[in-house]
Amino acid sequence: MPAGPASYDARWGYRQLDARRYERRRYGGLVRRLNFRLLQRALGRALATVPANGLVLDAPCGTGVLADFLRARGLRVVGADISPAMLAVAQERDGTLGHVRADLERTPFRAHAFDAIVCNRFLMHLPSATRVAVFRELASLARGPVVVTVCHPYTVKSFLRALRRLVGGRAKRSPRLTRRELEAETAAAGIRLSGLRAVLPLLSEIWVAVLEPAPPP
Repeated sequence: MPAGPASYDARWGYRQLDARRYERRRYGGLVRRLNFRLLQRALGRALATVPANGLVLDAPCGTGVLADFLRARGLRVVGADISPAMLAVAQERDGTLGHVRADLERTPFRAHAFDAIVCNRFLMHLPSATRVAVFRELASLARGPVVVTVCHPYTVKSFLRALRRLVGGRAKRSPRLTRRELEAETAAAGIRLSGLRAVLPLLSEIWVAVLEPAPPP
């Protein structure tokens, strides 16, 4: 792994892994499958303004779990990911226009190439300055909304973990973004947060956020 600020885990940690095992752990089981269906419902509302046959970039696409959902909405899908292991699984799913190996800080796509961008379960893993750069890059690619998901701290699970640490116990610390942080970072990227929806208030850690160009001063 190279040294320096480019060496954060989100860039390097998923390049080589068992992608099928990752998908089973992330989206398998009754509760996780239910949460995924709720996520799809929230994403559908966020993408409601995208025209039929619109071109959508799914980035990072991971193993392509959103491809069928996006195509069922009448959208054309291009997947992009930095991980060869993820792309190898995603390419086995039919119907996507193509897959591109890409770093989301420096994508190979031309400006305003897509009617919408979907960025799922990625941004909260980045350092703040890098997240701003990725927000800016994704916004430059879109003619329409940039729809992102992030993990937030306003859940029962996060509260119980914090309580456990408060009384001296051990509890997992996972990356989370507050609304204030999200608003500040999108503003720094020159875009605005136009919509924010919890997949399931207090129970799901996922927010679906809709980002649009900031109005002129």
